[in-house]
This record gives sequence, structure tokens and C-alpha cells, in this order.
Amino acid sequence: MRPQQRKFSIGRRRSCDIPLAHESVSGHHAELDFLDNGKLLLTDCNSTNGTFLLQGAGVGKPVHQELVSPMDQVRFGDIELSVRELLEALRLKFPQFEQRVSGKQQPEKPWIQGRQLIRCACGCIKPAGEACPECGR
Repeated sequence: MRPQQRKFSIGRRRSCDIPLAHESVSGHHAELDFLDNGKLLLTDCNSTNGTFLLQGAGVGKPVHQELVSPMDQVRFGDIELSVRELLEALRLKFPQFEQRVSGKQQPEKPWIQGRQLIRCACGCIKPAGEACPECGR
């Protein structure tokens, strides 16, 4: 892990930060990026079988770039995982992860902070109990 690393690769290659050993997953399938505002950005890297944000009844919305929360479920090819599982994999692989996400000590783990975020019916991620900035609900 580079000292200031904030973007993590997901894919079939062993060199990926989060390797997924399945033939439906591309070598460098996607990336998970920690933004300055504490949000998580999931980006598909022109994968063969796509990256999807799973919505009700397992229906997948194709992802090019999408803000995600730890409560979201995603699919890389045929592999379904929660964003929380991706964060846990990073924590296990990089014990220094909790302190280096933003290059400074974090008062709280980012995935614990994320528990307060929910996905609105319109698809926007918002803090629980607050009005959505997109639709106002």
C-alpha cells in the first residue's frame, strides 16, 4: 500500500488490491476510490462483464462511476459482494488502512461512519434521517 493511496483496484489479477478469482471478473475490473468528502466512488474499468449496483430483487444497474455506501451490494461479472465486504478486505490486507485513507489519523473507521448513509429511492446517497439533496425526500 502506497503511503497516500486512496484508490484501490478490484479484479482477477493477483496484483489487484482486492483480487477476485473468477473467470467472469476482468483482470483490472474496477476501482474503489476514497474521496476527500468521505464518500466512496466505484468505477468500472471497461470490464468485459460489467460492474453493477444491485437494487431491489437483485436487479443490477450498470456502473460507470457511482457513489456507493457500505450498505450497497455490487456485482463484478458474476460475483456479488457488499461494499462493506470490500472495505473489510482492504482492512485485512492493509492493517494501516484505517489511518492512511486520507493520509492522517481518522477519528472513526470510514465504514462505521458510512452506516449513517443510505440510498434514497431516487438513487442518491444521503445521510440517514436527512432530506435527499436530489429529490428532497
